[in-house]
Amino acid sequence: MSTGQYFSQYHMPFDPDIPEADRRMAAEVAEDYDRRQRNTAEARGDKVAEIVERGNRRIAELLGEENWLSLRRRMRGERTRFRDLLQPPNGLNADYEALNQQRRKNVQAYFDSLNVDEGQLRRIVAETKAAVLEATPTTQAEGGHAAWLHDAQGPTTAQQDAANAPLAWTAFRPPFPAFQHGFDPHNLGGFRVSRTVDIDRFAGLVSHQIMLDNNDADDFDNGWAVADAQIGFNFRAAATGVLEIFIEARCGLGRHELRVEDEFGTSDSSTTQENFLMAHVLHPNVTAPSFALMSRFNWVTDSTAVVAREFLTQGGAFTARLFSNGPVQLGQTVHIRAGTRSSDGSVTNDMEINSKSNFRWVINAVWVRTAQ
Repeated sequence: MSTGQYFSQYHMPFDPDIPEADRRMAAEVAEDYDRRQRNTAEARGDKVAEIVERGNRRIAELLGEENWLSLRRRMRGERTRFRDLLQPPNGLNADYEALNQQRRKNVQAYFDSLNVDEGQLRRIVAETKAAVLEATPTTQAEGGHAAWLHDAQGPTTAQQDAANAPLAWTAFRPPFPAFQHGFDPHNLGGFRVSRTVDIDRFAGLVSHQIMLDNNDADDFDNGWAVADAQIGFNFRAAATGVLEIFIEARCGLGRHELRVEDEFGTSDSSTTQENFLMAHVLHPNVTAPSFALMSRFNWVTDSTAVVAREFLTQGGAFTARLFSNGPVQLGQTVHIRAGTRSSDGSVTNDMEINSKSNFRWVINAVWVRTAQ
């Protein structure tokens, strides 16, 4: 059974200097955004469940119901036997790779004995996986910047000093008064989806770790998660228009990890992990956050693999130049969130998956102005 749901928690402290209408507007927009995210997650979960159910029916029809069930029993039996051979005392010195290879050979031999049209089976798997990937969430974003390599067009020194100039940049630095974190997990089949989150608004720390684990893979298992971690602050608009937001952040960690274990010859998997810097202006004219892509990992395989990648320089300074997707009005005080999002997803057919991404950012400064 598919599950799709969205969780969010935020804290916006009462500020007597914020007009009541603006405070209420931010709270209502935050609740509306969370409600839309929950509705989207539920609808997406239902759609993916229908796609997978249709794919499973096609495979069962191709193999025949009895053969399909017997193949599943054989795969589970070989997996249990393999596990038992690794238990103490005899398993303490067992050759893991040799036993695992024999397990796969036994399953493949049994599959071959069923005389299934393997080409048609691969087409069903490919078509179902493509439909699932099309239904899973995507985040539209431009690329972020490594500060020491690129000019990200942030505030110049003169603009930073011109605090009283019209449409000047306003800087916000730790400690920040507010925070928010959200989580949109989805699992179908044997996936376990989880995350840890760590936010320190006083230091500007925003971080999370996402785990997608499936050690009992079936025909079409999939799991994904979207996690946000943000600090928040209030900004008074000096003019009517779109807000320009420039984030200065330092990367504490940006690590992608993946373990894939092949079950037998017609297995397949696709895993993607993405991390973003993000900003969200809570205003009725702004429909969603804005994003800058910072790190991306993608692994498509039908073979066993253990992979670790770390593209971002630890301790490196990075920037993101973002714009709200709608205008705010002159004199309004709006609540702005800034931080990081990770979006991880995996689709697997008879392959064990252990996926983990771990990202830690320190938000050193967020510069805001009405775009010129």
